[in-house]
Amino acid sequence: GGLTLGGGFGFGTQTNGPLVIGGTYNVALVIDGKTIETRPLKIADDPDVVLTSADRKRQYDMAMEMHALQPRVTEAGTAFGSLNRQVNELTTTAASRSDVPADVKGQLEAFKKELDALAPRLAIPQGGRGGGGGGRGNNESLSGKVGQAKNGFMSGMVVGEQTLRAYTEVKSQAPKAIADLNAAITKAAT
Repeated sequence: GGLTLGGGFGFGTQTNGPLVIGGTYNVALVIDGKTIETRPLKIADDPDVVLTSADRKRQYDMAMEMHALQPRVTEAGTAFGSLNRQVNELTTTAASRSDVPADVKGQLEAFKKELDALAPRLAIPQGGRGGGGGGRGNNESLSGKVGQAKNGFMSGMVVGEQTLRAYTEVKSQAPKAIADLNAAITKAAT
């Protein structure tokens, strides 16, 4: 199977979502699937934040987009890491054996180079699972970029160019990176 950008996977990755924006929300007490009582809850915007209501809403929506993408980007990075480790082990083993035909060794090396080309986008940065601030180490990492964009939008401040760039790059690059990984997984299976 491959990876997709849709649906919820429910894997073990825990990611904190954006705080709600100001407004009135209904809070319900539900017991055994039956709503017992519902009451309104008013959430006030932070008066120290200089964002307009429209800006808050826009940044909240963008943070939610990154929050929805984050588990899929992390899952892709984990799948890439596993495949990459297996191919590295197989390539090393094949290179040391005299009973493996040269053309098979060549195919493994060529496939390893294809995976190496995916690494800058899909490898999870060292010391993190994709929720970090980005900007450190691998600056092409989708995992780092999604964390950087999400954290920037959740900050409650006016976002800068780096946050907007990370957001735009994640939205445009994640589908292709996941499609490329799925192609590599299919190729590895054959």
